[in-house]
Amino acid sequence: MKLNKNRIVSLFLILFGIGIIYLSTQIKSLFSLSPRDVGPSFFPIAASIGLVVCAIGKFLTEGKKNEHFLDSDGWLRVIMMFVVLGLYLVAMIYLGYIISTLAAAPAMVLVMREERKIHPISLGLFSVGITAVLFLVFQYVIQVSLPVGILFK
Repeated sequence: MKLNKNRIVSLFLILFGIGIIYLSTQIKSLFSLSPRDVGPSFFPIAASIGLVVCAIGKFLTEGKKNEHFLDSDGWLRVIMMFVVLGLYLVAMIYLGYIISTLAAAPAMVLVMREERKIHPISLGLFSVGITAVLFLVFQYVIQVSLPVGILFK
C-alpha cells in the first residue's frame, strides 16, 4: 500500500473528524434539554462521522484509479447534476420539500446511472423511501421543519 498525497490527506481527515467528534462531546448546552432533544453536539458529531467514513473510503480506494478523472459523458453528468440541484432548490421554494424531493431524487439517480438499467418501480420506491426517511429525520429527530412551499401556504 503506497502512501501518496491523497492517502495522507485521508489520514488527516480521519484524525480531524475524530478530533471534532471528541470536541463536540465537550459542548455544553446553554439551556436545559428535554429528554427528546438531541442537543447541540448532534450535528457536528453526525457530520464528523460522515467525514471519517468518506475519508476511510477514499483511503481504501485510492490505489484503484482510472487514468482519466472524467470523460465527456462524466462531465455531462456533472453539469446535469448541477442543473437538477438548481431546479430542486427552486422547486423547493414553490412546491415544498415533499413534492420537489419526490421529483428530484429519481432525476438525480437517472442522471448518475451511466449505462445501468433501473427498473421504474425500484426508482419510485427509492424516491418515496428517501423522501420519507429524510422527512422523518428532519421533523422528528433533529426537529427542523422543512419547507412547505409558497404555493401551499
